[in-house]
Amino acid sequence: MQSWFDQWAALLSSVPEEMALAALLLPVVLAIFSKRVIVVLGSLLLALLALCAFVAPTNMAVTLVTGSYFGSLMVALSGIFARRRAEAIQAEFSRLRSDVNELLAAENRRFLLELKSSTAADEQSAGVSTTVKPSAE
Repeated sequence: MQSWFDQWAALLSSVPEEMALAALLLPVVLAIFSKRVIVVLGSLLLALLALCAFVAPTNMAVTLVTGSYFGSLMVALSGIFARRRAEAIQAEFSRLRSDVNELLAAENRRFLLELKSSTAADEQSAGVSTTVKPSAE
């Protein structure tokens, strides 16, 4: 495994700086297309970690600790924002559900009034009396 890391380090040291910088920024550019802030920030953090490890490999422990801290901070903030977003969506669904129920109740009232008025009009046009006459016995 160590020989593989040594070969990788030798390969990276032979790469021109412009190409290495472009390779480090490629994930950030791709993350921008996702239009999600947390994805862009995560990609930027990882690219910065890779750059720090590439520039100063002797400070690898500090680089990893710093990156781990900021990464965990981003994950925690992402969880908070996702929960707030889910609560806002749930509140909107509840509001829409109550609006639909109100509209349904109004439609039912309108239909019943229309049905009563058409029934009363039909009875009057047919000459049917709605009062009961006493029978002569």
